[in-house]
This record gives sequence, C-alpha cells and structure tokens, in this order.
Amino acid sequence: MTSTDKDILRSYIPEKSIDAVFDLLDLFPIKLKIVKPRKRIHGSYRKPKTKTDSHLITVNSNLNLYTFLITLLHEIAHLQAYINYKSLGHGDDWKNCFAALLKQFIALNVFPDDVKSALKKHIQNIKSSDFLDIYLTKTLQEYDKKSLLFRETLTLEELPEKSIFLFGNKKMEKQTLIRKYYLCKELKTNKLYRCHPLMSVSLLVNKQ
Repeated sequence: MTSTDKDILRSYIPEKSIDAVFDLLDLFPIKLKIVKPRKRIHGSYRKPKTKTDSHLITVNSNLNLYTFLITLLHEIAHLQAYINYKSLGHGDDWKNCFAALLKQFIALNVFPDDVKSALKKHIQNIKSSDFLDIYLTKTLQEYDKKSLLFRETLTLEELPEKSIFLFGNKKMEKQTLIRKYYLCKELKTNKLYRCHPLMSVSLLVNKQ
C-alpha cells in the first residue's frame, strides 16, 4: 500500500490506528475496497481465486470511525484465519484472530472509554456479527449520531429510525420503511407522509 492509501484511510478510521492498520494491510497482497452502504453487512472478506489474486476486503463507506475500524479488523481476522489455518467462517480460529486484533488496538488507546468497555465484554463472547452484540451495537450507534451532526444536510435514509429532522419548514420524525419509501410523521399535525429515501434533510438534535 502507498502513502496515498494511508491518506485515504485517515478519512475512515481513528488517527491513532492508522500506522497499525497500515502495517497489517501491508503484510499480505490485499485489495481493500470502500464500497456503497449495504443493508445486511458492514464488510466482507474473499480469499484469492488464483495464486496471483489478492485477498479482497470490502467495508461500507458510511460507517463511523470506530465501526469502520472494528469491521476492518473483523475482516482482517478472516484473512488471518484463512492464511494460518485455511479456515473460513466464524469458528474458533477466526474468533481467536479477531480477539487478538481487538486487544492489540484496545492497547493502543484507539477507542473512547465506552467503546473500549463494550469491546472488552465483546471479546469474552465474540459473535459472528457485531449486530448480535446489542450492547456493542448501541454503543457504536451513538457515534453514528455524532458523526451525522457534523453535516448540515443528509439524505433521509442516512438517519436512524425515530430521528427528528427538518424538511423545508416541516419538523418530522422518521418512522418505518415501506417498500422503497420511508413513512414520516409531521410533528405539528401528526400527518403521515411517504418520503423518498434520498431527499435532503437536516437532522435536529433536540426533539422538543
């Protein structure tokens, strides 16, 4: 990987983790692709198809810094389990690799205290998906909200459910997805609207 790759990573992971992540990615022929958001997964790993192919890791572009890093480590653990044990999936080989990586980055003080605490509990009972660890997921979701606050406008689909937002002069609450559109409630009138997921909105911090 090049210094340009390193600069790109700076936009996606905590600054303290840059060098350590760069060192991990430099150990093997790896192609890291930062891709459009996917609903069911945060990342993926694919072993090389031929001897000349690279290992392929993908991570969603819309993740906050800490979720992106944890997802990347999750996929690097898959790579390590395959390289060392020819093991794919989420068995003990992968769990041991992932736990070791998480401990390494916790020791680097990369994570804030609440995420660090959630990860230490996660290590004791690692699951195949971080989504299955409700405590860790809720902790990381707080940083989703914080990252959104730095942007003046967002698309409706980027907001968490129950978010309060402005669309024009209307103060609205995002509710459920119905087929391709979100059901949203105007707070003043309680009237429900079907809203396009890509419409531009402004997130409100205070629900009052």
